[in-house]
Amino acid sequence: MSAISKMPEIEGFEFVDYADERHLDDVMRLVSNDLSEPYSVFTYRYFLHRWPNLCVLAVPTTPVTKYGEEVTDDQPRKCEPVGCIVCKIDIEGGEGESPDLDIHSLSAWKEQNKDMIYSGYIGMLAVQEEHRRFGLGTALIHRAIYRMKELGCESIKLETEASNAKAMSLYENRFGFIREELLKKYYLNWGDAYRLRLWFDTS
Repeated sequence: MSAISKMPEIEGFEFVDYADERHLDDVMRLVSNDLSEPYSVFTYRYFLHRWPNLCVLAVPTTPVTKYGEEVTDDQPRKCEPVGCIVCKIDIEGGEGESPDLDIHSLSAWKEQNKDMIYSGYIGMLAVQEEHRRFGLGTALIHRAIYRMKELGCESIKLETEASNAKAMSLYENRFGFIREELLKKYYLNWGDAYRLRLWFDTS
């Protein structure tokens, strides 16, 4: 799949893996500001503790203000993440994923369950509004797709608001996702969603 053969780099930013709870507040801040659905801390921990390698954060290499301007004073500043993607892996066609399935047990589980089909799931994608012009969302999706494919997923799915034309265009036109299902009144605000899926060629 040529779209993920090379990871795009963005000048002025680096992409780091979720490390531990030091990054939890950053992920919660980004997602709560950007997405319409509220999540509890338990939802974040469910994803992050079980699949830390499927959470990637975009971090400026130089501290910036909230308006995207470079900090020029001499005071040391922390470079806070300005974007993130949070994913997991499911077992396809069952009652959801195994209660024990996580990044640490995946290889052993696959070895013992060779007939199972695995699919990736993009649960959260958020980029601060003032940083969206840099292509960070695209770069984060590239990295997530590559990692889930490398872990043996045959497809990747997600849900996005039916009214979010920019997100729909990004997933469909840039990455090749297809519309699998219209989910009526899917969100708490009764907004509709599309379930999108990207299939990998496993032949």
